[in-house]
Amino acid sequence: MQAKTCEGYQEGLDLVLRDQNQVAKASTERRRKDQIRRRTEKVESSSGSATPDTLLTIYSPLLESQDVHAHQFFVSAYVKATRDPRSEHGFLELLPLLFDKLSSSSVLSLSLAALSHCFFGAWEPAIRNAERLTVQMYYTKALGALRKALQDPGECVSDEVLMAVCLLSFFEVSSALANSMPVPEASEIWEDPGQMPYNPATLLDTMRVQVAKVLAAAAEYASSGNGESLGDERRSKILSSAKTTFSRYDSWPSLVPQDWRPIALQRSLIPQPIIDAGVHGDHCDLYPSMSVCEIWLIWYTSRVRILSVIADFEPLESNQDAVLQMQRTADDIFAAVPYVLGSKSEPAGMYNTMFVYPHLPGETVSLEHYRSAAAFGGLALWIPLSTLLDNMRYLMIDQTQFSLKHIRRLGRLYDVRMPSLEKPPTSEV
Repeated sequence: MQAKTCEGYQEGLDLVLRDQNQVAKASTERRRKDQIRRRTEKVESSSGSATPDTLLTIYSPLLESQDVHAHQFFVSAYVKATRDPRSEHGFLELLPLLFDKLSSSSVLSLSLAALSHCFFGAWEPAIRNAERLTVQMYYTKALGALRKALQDPGECVSDEVLMAVCLLSFFEVSSALANSMPVPEASEIWEDPGQMPYNPATLLDTMRVQVAKVLAAAAEYASSGNGESLGDERRSKILSSAKTTFSRYDSWPSLVPQDWRPIALQRSLIPQPIIDAGVHGDHCDLYPSMSVCEIWLIWYTSRVRILSVIADFEPLESNQDAVLQMQRTADDIFAAVPYVLGSKSEPAGMYNTMFVYPHLPGETVSLEHYRSAAAFGGLALWIPLSTLLDNMRYLMIDQTQFSLKHIRRLGRLYDVRMPSLEKPPTSEV
């Protein structure tokens, strides 16, 4: 019989599966040996002897790598979630069509990994520092792979490379907003609505680029040690830019369709289990879909952040309008909590309908809302509530307490580790 040389893995997906298999096998073997060791020590301490062979029937669950968790999180919350067509960004919805083209070292795979870990790190504060290193690693590798791909006459016009460019640009804008960093010039394509579908979601994307620039300027000014100088010309320029940007940003609600506007449901019509779980004020807001609610929460969040710059940079005696508007925006965020979380106070399956959600009299809650609220409602609320706690110096006491209560609630529902909640973070300028 003639010997035949193995040709190796032919498909990129095979390589990914091979790598994951190796990771899973190694992790399982380590856990199995550790279980045997600890069980042996326990038995020896109680009976004086033990036979390791008798302990080989102890099995460990198959572990998934952090990469898998991050990818699943991002795809379920941002890619595969059912959305209003008017909330589409124009590229994420097409990503599943390219999944069969992914390989572990392709520019698209690396770009997706950077974006996935970016959002996953925002959701998991306990591993945020580690995730930042992972994000930077994948981002650097993706840029190198993209540079190489753009030099190839055939590859530079492929769908995979185009999608990678969109993902990296989206990543850069999202990272800039999250970390108050300048938006790279190459990502300023987001400022041109003509480059994307014309809908409320993409209009908001373009406006948030300007917000990111203001936040970056304010953060850089604060780090330079000039935070106490009220007569500084540079400080005045940042304040003027913040007010101009806020004025433009505040025009977004007038551009959304009428059926996107939240409907206030008075407290007397809210089911008691939801009130018991937590309702702030005399009403909660209802939205046409979870994806529309998420976009409003994005708007509220950036609104709070730019108002905090205005409040920080204005003299104390004249910043009360910005503070009052921030507190009203906090109330708008709180009014969305019942719509997103309902009466849920303990973890449950995605299609569990044992919980109650608010709805108009005579109407019922769709199964799709149960699914979508469970799938990405947590992240939609996590960032707004975290932003409010970052600016708690401008909130009323009851608003701070409500924010703390429900961010802890999110931690229970989604098993998110929150080691720093005993002392919420602040960001003084």
